[in-house]
Amino acid sequence: MEIVLTGVIDLWYSIDVLADTRRIGLVAVEGEAQPLLAIFRDAARDRQGEVVLHVMEAGDQRLILAEVLQGPVHAALGAQALIARHGARCLIGFGSAGALEPGLAQGEVIIGRRAVAHDAGLFLGSRFEPTGIMVRDARGRTGRRRWFDADSELVSEALAAAQASGAPARTGTLVSGNQAVFATKRREWLRRRFDALAVDMETAALAQVATGHDLPWVAVRAISDAAGDEQIVEFGRLLRFVDDGLPDWRRQLGRAWYLMSHPVARQRVRHLRQGISVAAARATQVIEAMLAGAIRPAQEAVEGKGGDPANLAG
Repeated sequence: MEIVLTGVIDLWYSIDVLADTRRIGLVAVEGEAQPLLAIFRDAARDRQGEVVLHVMEAGDQRLILAEVLQGPVHAALGAQALIARHGARCLIGFGSAGALEPGLAQGEVIIGRRAVAHDAGLFLGSRFEPTGIMVRDARGRTGRRRWFDADSELVSEALAAAQASGAPARTGTLVSGNQAVFATKRREWLRRRFDALAVDMETAALAQVATGHDLPWVAVRAISDAAGDEQIVEFGRLLRFVDDGLPDWRRQLGRAWYLMSHPVARQRVRHLRQGISVAAARATQVIEAMLAGAIRPAQEAVEGKGGDPANLAG
């Protein structure tokens, strides 16, 4: 059997789908996928454009994880690869997120029951008006969708998995955009405007792909930071740009000098990395529990039908 994991965990509740665990897809950003990759043996990998598909082994199960680069386009590419190449019938995204609501602690899990693309809209003078994403419905009509609702059964399953694994968890709205948020005023606006708990860069894109294919989805995100001014550093001096023509040694030297001469920035970068690591591990913990809940009923159903998955149809 084969499980398709796309950083977005997707669970069917009918016996047919549980018996065919290839229908689950997971999607995660590189780096944040590492805790899951450390659990299962990476038997093989394939590349679809900028998406890396990991084929992992867990006992007699095979897991497929779409490891993507940061951002909504990459998340959409990973989700589409899992659907087109591996027949995923549900998607589960997981990883880190910035807290929007005061009081959310590092490592606390947010189960996304709704996803919003916060940067999809119109600038009208100095005012930004969110208008949602252009979509095409089943009848071929086009229009805008302001939010995407997760599958209620998957949300319940993810929350139960979080509780079973001992992870503090809440359900709520996740907002996503093609920008990392380290700005207190922006954080407060996102919370007020969308009644959102946390912000990331991938969930809304994954939800859009799933909805476009009429597939269930859910997101499991853990808090890594407070998404505020306290995280500000000169990121432009730390990032690698492939279009600036600079040799890597010069960029690395400049980065090292900046961090050595700016101890506050060095401390903030270290704290941010630690937060992302904690969040990725906690989200993976919940994903593990979800997978265990999906695999066991499937195995029990197969054994109850004489060990032949084909018997599950009737």
